Parts: sequence; structure tokens; C-alpha cells
Amino acid sequence: MVLEWVAFMWDRIKNYKKSYLIINVILALLLIFFVANLFLFKHTSYKFLILITSLPTVLFILLFGYERKSRRFKYELIFYVFAYCALFLLITYILGLFIGFNRNVYRLNSSNLIHNILPYFILIVVSEILRYEISRKGDGSGLSYVLVTMVLISIDLTLFLTTYDLNTGDGQIKYICAVAMPSLFKNIVLLYFVKNGGIYPSLVYRVMLDLKLVLLPIFPAFGIYFESIIYTILPVLMAFIISLHLKQFKNSNEQIMLSIRGYRLYNYLLYFSLFAVVFAINILVSCSFKYNMIAIGSASMQPKINKGDAIVYEKLDKDNLPKVGEILVFHKDDKTVVHRIIEVVDISDKEKIYYTKGDNNETPDGYPIQIKDIRGVVKKRIRYIGIPSVILGELIK
Repeated sequence: MVLEWVAFMWDRIKNYKKSYLIINVILALLLIFFVANLFLFKHTSYKFLILITSLPTVLFILLFGYERKSRRFKYELIFYVFAYCALFLLITYILGLFIGFNRNVYRLNSSNLIHNILPYFILIVVSEILRYEISRKGDGSGLSYVLVTMVLISIDLTLFLTTYDLNTGDGQIKYICAVAMPSLFKNIVLLYFVKNGGIYPSLVYRVMLDLKLVLLPIFPAFGIYFESIIYTILPVLMAFIISLHLKQFKNSNEQIMLSIRGYRLYNYLLYFSLFAVVFAINILVSCSFKYNMIAIGSASMQPKINKGDAIVYEKLDKDNLPKVGEILVFHKDDKTVVHRIIEVVDISDKEKIYYTKGDNNETPDGYPIQIKDIRGVVKKRIRYIGIPSVILGELIK
């Protein structure tokens, strides 16, 4: 009796084409597990990620079968994705001749092939099969698209979880800029590629631009923040240009469903505004220019500067040294501190030391600050925008 009921339910599940509930529940559980891993377990090995990503992928195939439905723009998308990825690599490496290169920590040998390149390639393939399966079986379900995109972003976040020191504000900002933001835009665009061209265009993109992290011996030395800008904008720009190409192949009586729509003025303005914000934030936190920005993670400067605010500071000008009453940004014991100057002592004609205190602290800081420790002087407070960084830091500690 029980076996008959199980067989009956199995048959119902297999024949229920739009099993959105089953798909979304499994994806939601997978997402919860990955988020828990980010904050609690912190497993980052390729074997772990391959295993956890493979389980729902295999389950979907067993429940609903593997669909090989041909996509209309499969070959056009493969060609354009390959061409633009190749063009991008060519341009960036030509620029590297002028700005210099950084050497990859990985070496292209048999050991690296077994421990890094092959597992990463398998993870890419499994991830793209999962994305493809959801694009087919969850066709029409926006929630399925959102969940699978968040799952795949969480895989990227897990891979680079130990790359940056997430106990510091600088490390958190680098992690968000260099990993989270590029992963968000990349995974949205890869879903567009899969929906319109199947699994192969997304595989081409990832093999050419992701696998190079462990395959190529050198990288152009753009710096982490400029590289973040490049890899945030690149996939969307590529998708937009390719979508224009695909319009040439579109039958006038049909409508292509695009994951990214860019043909109305307000969408152009939205994308431009978003990229402008991303660009401005990356420029400010890169510490490469006169003005820079950091998030405030303590209440020591309340009420002038609150926890969760961000401050814009001007780099130290040695011809116009800070004065009593100004707020300094300085390094102390590998931490960045933002406190007010309460006293300046002249050691010599060319050397000064500074004593500081947080406005909300009862006592002054118990150490002098030298010129070499000072990063700059606070010029502007921006309310609330540092809250995500602060929350992330507190969760990870």
C-alpha cells in the first residue's frame, strides 16, 4: 500500500510540469544553507561546494527530467559571448603592458590542475546546469529566477570568503566591491544568456572570465577597486550590446523575453544612475584619490557621527596640517579610527604629534598620533549608508 502511494506521488510529481512550489522550496532551503555556511560553518572547499550544488541539480533532473530544448539564439549567443570575452581579455592585457601585471599565486602544473583548475571547472559546470534547469523548469516563475540567482551569488561569496579580512571595515568593503557586486550583475546577465541561448553561452563566459583566476599566470594590475568597477559593468554592457545584435534576428511577429530590458528611456536612466553610484562608491573607497570614504562601526563620535554613517575624508595635506577641533582618520593597531583632535604638540619644526578623543568617550585616547599614522581629515558625513557594512562585520565576528 505504501509503495503504491509512493509510486503514485512520484508519477504525479514527474508529470506536474510547473512544480514551482517544489522547485522554490528546494532552492530556498539551498539558499538558507549557503547563507548559514557563510556566517557559521565557513566551508570554502571546492569539493564541498560541488557536492552541495550537485544535490539539488540531480534532484531536479530525477524529478522532472533533463530538457534539451533548443534555444533560438544558441549559436548567435555563443559567438557573441566568445567574441566579446576575447575582445575584453585582449584590451585588458594590452593595458597591462602600460600599467603592469600582478603574478597569479597559482602555478600551471599538474598539482594545480588537480587541486584548483579541474574542481573549479566542475563547479562552474554544475552551477550552470542548475541555472539552466531552473530557467527551463521554473520558466515563468520570477521567484525561481531570484532564488537561483541568490544561490549562485552565495557560491561566489563562499569561494572568496577567506580572501579578505572581514573583521575590518576595509576588508568588508573590499569583499562587497570585489566579490558581491560583480557576482550580482554577472549572475543576472548569465540568466539572460541561459534563457535566450541555453547553457553553452553562460559556460563560455564563465570559462573565459572566471576560470582565468586559476588558469592564467598574470593579471593586469588595475587594483581591486577599478577591477571591481570593470567586472560590475562588463556583463551588463555585454548583454546590452548582444541584445542589440539579437534584434537583427528577431521575427517581427515575435517578442523575445529579456531578463534585462533596456529599450526605454527610464531604464537607460536607471542603469546609468546605478552605475554612477557604483563608480562613485568604488572611487571613494579605493583610497586612490584626494577624497575617500569609510563606514563608521562604533558610537565613539556620537552625536556628530553615528554608528552606521559613512564619512568622506580628504587625504592629509602636509602643507596644511590638521588643527585642534578637526576630526582625524588614522591607523592604530591595524584599525582605522575616526576621532577628534584635542591637542597638538610640536616636537620640532618639522614634526608634530596629535592627541585625540572620541566625542562620546569619557577619556582621551591614551596614545599620541604621528603624521605617518594619519590618513586624512573628515570633510563630510553621509547618514546611514554604512549600515550594511557594519551589520555584515558584526555578523561575521
